[in-house]
Amino acid sequence: MTKFSTPLTEMLGIDIPILLAPMAGGPTTPELVTAVSEGGGFGQFGAAYLNGDAIREMTNKLKACSNKSFGINLFIPEEPPFTAKQAAAAKEALREYFEQFGLPIPESVANVMPDFDQQILSVIESGIRLCSFHLGLAPQISINALKRAGVITVASVTSVAEGRKAEKSGIDFIIAQGGEAGGHRGTWIGEWEDSMTGTMSLVAQLTANVSTPVIAAGGIMDGRGMAAAMALGAVGVQMGTAFLSCPEAGVHREYKNALLSAKDDTTTVTKTFSGRPARGLRNRFISEMEKSDAPILPFPLQNQLTSGLRKAAIEAADTDFMSMWCGQAAALSRGLPAAELIETIISEYSITLARLPK
Repeated sequence: MTKFSTPLTEMLGIDIPILLAPMAGGPTTPELVTAVSEGGGFGQFGAAYLNGDAIREMTNKLKACSNKSFGINLFIPEEPPFTAKQAAAAKEALREYFEQFGLPIPESVANVMPDFDQQILSVIESGIRLCSFHLGLAPQISINALKRAGVITVASVTSVAEGRKAEKSGIDFIIAQGGEAGGHRGTWIGEWEDSMTGTMSLVAQLTANVSTPVIAAGGIMDGRGMAAAMALGAVGVQMGTAFLSCPEAGVHREYKNALLSAKDDTTTVTKTFSGRPARGLRNRFISEMEKSDAPILPFPLQNQLTSGLRKAAIEAADTDFMSMWCGQAAALSRGLPAAELIETIISEYSITLARLPK
């Protein structure tokens, strides 16, 4: 097997510079996180919606599964203003869909995201190896506390401006989230529409402008993509969609089937499910909501409003109302067990390098 030596493999003590993207909401099960870490990469779980106690519980499960290290990801809190009138209009726009599943319209809408400071405390107390941030840059006091505790810190960025600010905070690694990436756009400086630079272009520009090591994320599904990112200066790659169709991933079988039958043009960026732009497979809900120009609450309020609908869709195996987040290269999904997928990616990486002109 190809031998790697990058700042990422050295600091994390791993053999392969592949990070499992920490997909919140269920995909990063203990089985998937463990399989990636045991396979030589680095597993992460998405804890954005977990409170401190739930983080400790998940950490204990992971430690019981393996003695390998793993990481955690948190969302930076948002407190968007909204009015009762806006909430009523957003709920009314969903009435037809709730009735279709026999669900009552939610009586109220409120920000129910967990306390960020308690999450940070749980990370420190649980002895988690790495903590990454999405949707913003953590407060300096939180970054300093994590670093004092020996926790490796990582920030997701979508532009050079964000990369420079992340570097000034003393963060250990920067994740370059290209426009191809699945899930929520991480933009935190400026408008998200202005930060849709492709992964390879973003990696090249970040490595030319910051000295903090860069990890590439977005549209990377195989060894060819990994080789391209590292040729541009990335010290590793973060892959999410590639692992979503693995048997260990915690998504519905119909979601996995949709990934395995995806085409090159079946993803879109939408706010309809969560209130924040996110890339996933287009379905009936997205199309009808966008055509109707229905009012959408800001994240995380819209996310809470649609949560019951999305859960009902999962129970009914109805992909028309699931939020099937994934990247632009979802059509390259393979459905392999995680360990086998990692082996395949590294084999492809080696073959790609061998094919390059000497």
